[in-house]
Amino acid sequence: MVTTLVSIGLILAVISLIYTVNVGKTVNAQKGEHDHNSKTAEKHPLLLNPVLLAYVLGFGILFIFIFVLAMQFY
Repeated sequence: MVTTLVSIGLILAVISLIYTVNVGKTVNAQKGEHDHNSKTAEKHPLLLNPVLLAYVLGFGILFIFIFVLAMQFY
């Protein structure tokens, strides 16, 4: 069980790292055009925050895990 949780944590960390690198490349590609917001960022500004996504996904998986355990033992 611990191995599964560690693997899920590592997968989540790798996905977050890849997403962060992609966002960094996008910001560098804008070449100083910080006043220009993309249409995606204007519609969903929180989607470009990989830390927030990691917390949401992590807690979502945690709640699902707790729910599954609760249903097994009760």
